[in-house]
Amino acid sequence: MDGIVGLVSLVVFVGVWWWLVKLFRKSGRGFVIRHLLGCTAGWMAGLLVAGAAVSLGLVEAKSADEAQTRGTGRPPIKYEIVKDEFSEGRPRKVQVELSRRLTNAELDDLAEKIRDDSDTGADRTFIGFRVQGQTFSTFWANASFEPKYTRSVNGLSVTDYEALVSLDLSSYHTPQGAWLRDGPLGHVMVLYTKNGEYFIDSLFAGGGKNTDLYLAKRLPDGALRLETPDNGFGEYYIVKADGTLQGWGENGVYMTLPAKIPTVNGARAHKES
Repeated sequence: MDGIVGLVSLVVFVGVWWWLVKLFRKSGRGFVIRHLLGCTAGWMAGLLVAGAAVSLGLVEAKSADEAQTRGTGRPPIKYEIVKDEFSEGRPRKVQVELSRRLTNAELDDLAEKIRDDSDTGADRTFIGFRVQGQTFSTFWANASFEPKYTRSVNGLSVTDYEALVSLDLSSYHTPQGAWLRDGPLGHVMVLYTKNGEYFIDSLFAGGGKNTDLYLAKRLPDGALRLETPDNGFGEYYIVKADGTLQGWGENGVYMTLPAKIPTVNGARAHKES
C-alpha cells in the first residue's frame, strides 16, 4: 500500500506541475517562473495526497525510532519504564527495560527523551537500562543527568553482541553446547570433546580465545558436572539435560544461561539470545 500511495503522489506531483507549466505558458510567464511555480504546487499536491492517505489509515506513519533504525538491519526501539521514582529534593530514578541493545547514539537520544518526558522538574535524573533476556543482574547501561549528561555501558555493546551472536562455530566437530555469557566481559562459551576430554573455549568479540580443560562427571539425573582439574575456588558448571548451563559456587547458583537451539556443524548447540 505504501508503494501505491507513493506512486499516486508522484503522478499527482508531475500532473500538477505539467498542468501549471502549460497554463502559465499561455499567460506569457517566463520559463523559470512557470517551472518554479509548477514544481512548488505539484510538491504541495503530492504531500496532500500522502497526508490524506496517512489520516485515512492507508499508510502507517513512521515513528522517529523507526526512521532512525531504517537501513541498519536492527528492529525499532521498544522500551518500558518499569519504575519511576521521585521525591522533592532528591534525584529522579528510572528503570527501563529495552527490547534490544542500543547504539551509543540511540541510548543518548532515548535517555534525553525519558528525562524530558516528565513534569517532576527534577534537577538530577538517573536512568538504569536492562535488556530483555540479559543474564546478569546489574544494569546493562546507565545514564545520568547531574545536570551534565554521562553514560556508561556495563554489558556487551550492541556491536560486540552482534559479533558474538553471528560467530561461525562450524569448525567445532564435537560440540556439546554453546552459550553466550553476557556482562562486562561477555563471550561465547563452546563446550566440546577432544580425545575423550572436555574443553570449553571462551570466544571474545575482539577475536581472543581462552581454552580450559574440564573434568566431567555424569550425574544421576542426566546432567553433566564440569570442573577444572585444580578447582581452587570450588566453582563448577552443571549442564542440565535440557541444555541449560549453570555456574555453581560456595553460595549456590551464580549464573544460569538458558538453552537455545541453533545448529553447530549439524549438531544441536545452545546459545543465549
